[in-house]
Amino acid sequence: MKLEIDRIAYSEFDFDTYFNEYIVPKKPVIVEGVFTFDSDKVTPEYVKENFSNESKKELGWFDSDLVDNEIIAIPDFVKKILAREEYAVRKSPMRVFMQPQGHITLPHYDGNSLHGLNQQVIGEKRWILTSPKTPLPCMPFMYAGLVGRDFVYAPEKYDFYDFISKPGDVVSIPPYWFHEVHSLGKVNCNANWVFTPKKPDESTGLGKREVEIVKLRKTWPFVNKAFFPDEFSNYGGQGEELIKTYSENVGMTRMVGRFVKELAAFPKTILMAKQLRSRADEFKKNNFNV
Repeated sequence: MKLEIDRIAYSEFDFDTYFNEYIVPKKPVIVEGVFTFDSDKVTPEYVKENFSNESKKELGWFDSDLVDNEIIAIPDFVKKILAREEYAVRKSPMRVFMQPQGHITLPHYDGNSLHGLNQQVIGEKRWILTSPKTPLPCMPFMYAGLVGRDFVYAPEKYDFYDFISKPGDVVSIPPYWFHEVHSLGKVNCNANWVFTPKKPDESTGLGKREVEIVKLRKTWPFVNKAFFPDEFSNYGGQGEELIKTYSENVGMTRMVGRFVKELAAFPKTILMAKQLRSRADEFKKNNFNV
């Protein structure tokens, strides 16, 4: 069904309530009015100059070390979460997105069991978040949705949110929630802080899929080499320790079963390959292309 996302005014913000009612149970929420950036100084030119580090360039964004100054600062509640012992944080845990009007991301959920806190800085975006309890079909071994451009989120089949984020909104995107994002403003820029729970959550099908795929990547390196561009040795920013935690309860039978399930999606993937490649290329092309 189509869900209504909760919104919290930053002026009335209580960290314990936010953390216990949304972050821990992994429920999406928007915190409104988080203006921890100087709107006059955070221009597209400023973003390009300060965040387009080619050594940190990814498919559709630039990674960044944490930035906390008078022009763009980390919200206090984000700092508190990143500092918590139960989360693994990467060396460069901030992602910066900047895309032109009309850009649409292919529906996907974030690998490495990432939880994102995404702040709208410039422009507006339309978000469609789909629950991992009613997930979209996945490309084999990957995190992108195996759906076409004309895909419709049928409310009788999928539980999803559909909303718009405006400057000052911080959207919490829990692990395994698919998100399709439409850039509405002439220029659209977001800062996204990411972290990985140190303990896996297998309460949903995608949570189970993640630990099984981690086991596959650990046991059969050819799977990792063939399908994953990221450094598996740095999984979740912590590497071997986290890999062990995520994979230790997956036996060989379960791992092989996951391998077979992923192979079953290949025929549909081949039929849709041209369209999927086109959308991936758009994501790359529109990165900071404003």
